Parts: sequence; structure tokens; C-alpha cells
Amino acid sequence: MKGPALLTALLFSTCINAQVLKLHFLYGSKPAKGYKATESKHFGGIKGGHVNIELNGKVLDFLPGNCPIFPENKNPTGGFRLNGSIYWDTASTRWATIVIPISAEKEKQLETLFNELSQKTPYDYAVFGMRCAAATYDVLSEAGLVKKLSNSNNIIRNFYPKLLRKRMMKWAEKNNYTIISHEGKPSRKWESDKGIF
Repeated sequence: MKGPALLTALLFSTCINAQVLKLHFLYGSKPAKGYKATESKHFGGIKGGHVNIELNGKVLDFLPGNCPIFPENKNPTGGFRLNGSIYWDTASTRWATIVIPISAEKEKQLETLFNELSQKTPYDYAVFGMRCAAATYDVLSEAGLVKKLSNSNNIIRNFYPKLLRKRMMKWAEKNNYTIISHEGKPSRKWESDKGIF
């Protein structure tokens, strides 16, 4: 095999064997005007939404339990869960996914981290504590993909998903990572990417 044929085969092989980490964002929303009777309220409303991480078909979520005001880390009821898929309806919701290429070594590190976190959560889910955005950032930092922050700084900077989403979108664009997005159904008012908050 020579020339263009060899190059094509190498590129195809690289694409097939490439490992990726997917960062999924669900946008916050509330019923649109005229749809309050038919559309339900969602946790967090327009400033809600969710973020999780997918690797090899396994999705790591950080979910609430009793959702205390302040974390009860010695006896957490909320924490990490490993699921087979994202939980939202991808056909009707507004969402964005960042596709992050990773090495085989990083993939193994993340698989181990996913398993450890889903078996024993290191902190509770709390209103003024770790929630999905801060917990997701913590996982990314443990894997060495982003800068490590103290828990308190992480909680402030990533208090809800939009804050993390905007930062990670800029990071993805800077690194030329693929971003896939989908507009949600018009019967809901979806959170915007505009503005600081």
C-alpha cells in the first residue's frame, strides 16, 4: 500500500481507535408563555439544567439526594452515579456536547476514576456545596484536563451549569474540539449563552 491509499488507511485507523470524552450540557428552561398548563417546571428553572461526562458509553452524573443546604459529607445522600445514557430527551431539549480527544492512558485513568467515584462519593450534593457543575469540573481536574481548584473556589466559579458551560465552550474552541448542539422545543424558554450569569 503506497501514497494516498496508505494515508487514507492510517487516518481511518486513527479515527476508529481514537478515544473521546464527551461533556454533555442540558440547558435550563421554564415553560414558555402560553404553555404553563402543558409544560412542567424543571428543577432549577432557567438557571438549572445539568452537566455530566460520558466515556465509552458510561455516563457519570452527580445527583442530589436529600439536597441539604450545606453538605453532609460524613453521611452523603447525594453523589456520583454511573448510568448507561444521558437522562434527557435529546430530540426535544436544548443541549450541547463537547467532544474531547483523549489518550489511551487518559482513558484508563478516567475509567478508574468513574468507577471509584460511583462506588464511594467524596462529597455530598448540597445547595451551598458541590453540585453537578462543580463536581464535573472536579472530575476533569482530577484527570488533569483542567486546572485544579480548591473546593470553595470551584463551588463559587461553577455554581450552576451555565457558568461551567461558557468556560468549557471557550476552552473547546481554543483547542479546536468538536461542539455539537441542539435547539430545544419552542414550548419552553431555554437558557441563553449570552451574559455573564
